[in-house]
Amino acid sequence: MNFKILFLFLLIPIVALSQSKPFYKRTITAYQINKKDTIKKNVLVTYLDSSKQVISTENNAANAIAGSKEKSDKLKTIKLVDTDRLYIAADINQNKDTINKIIYVYNDKKQQIEYYQILRGDTVTGQKRYYDDKGNNTKLFNRKKGTGVYFLRMENEYDSKGNIIENKIYNEAGGLIGLSKYENVYKGDEVVITKFSYEQAKNDFIKQYKEVIKGKVTTTYLYHTVTGYNYGIELQSVDGGMRIEEKDDEGRLKELRYYDDKKRLTVLVTQVETKL
Repeated sequence: MNFKILFLFLLIPIVALSQSKPFYKRTITAYQINKKDTIKKNVLVTYLDSSKQVISTENNAANAIAGSKEKSDKLKTIKLVDTDRLYIAADINQNKDTINKIIYVYNDKKQQIEYYQILRGDTVTGQKRYYDDKGNNTKLFNRKKGTGVYFLRMENEYDSKGNIIENKIYNEAGGLIGLSKYENVYKGDEVVITKFSYEQAKNDFIKQYKEVIKGKVTTTYLYHTVTGYNYGIELQSVDGGMRIEEKDDEGRLKELRYYDDKKRLTVLVTQVETKL
């Protein structure tokens, strides 16, 4: 893999490696709320060039996913290469040391086919994706830790509209560890997607959520309690709760809200773009 990436890297014009002047700033502000009180706030800032391509990110995704860190540990993401076939970015600490590199490789249809995370020179994550003739991601292979061997991690089946109808997840030994089915209903300009996941203890498929997509707004009714983490805050989906996501004209996140089973706001995430 390293020789392949090096070869691709050498094909990139020097201009692609230079840092552009920022023309836009995109700010994501995330609030975690408990009974109307903000218990946590996180701000992620991305700088863009004149064509709205990412130049760098402060308080980046690595920080957001990992959670709160001391100021001295905060990373800044710098774009090194950005072409139709290759994207490379590096996480730099305040001492300007390269901590982490992210590499995406794309096919001629601009679909991501390979992903690598390199931590202090070692490849800690590797993925390969395969697509059908309609552009649907049908298979995902993960790299086994400490080896160059890949195993089938996930398989997807799609309907004629390109929405998933079945998802399977496997472990390294090839055992099936996750199975979900989706019921997709199309009503004019509205799409309703209901997810059911198999639970071995109940020997049945249990409803997880119902997603109603209309225009730029997706409303998700939750039937399963699970806690995730993104934007530097805790995202808790509560059985009986709801999630509302609105996108802008370019398909990016504009606003995200989570509500608990008593209709109380628990998460608010906004994204605003300003011209510098």
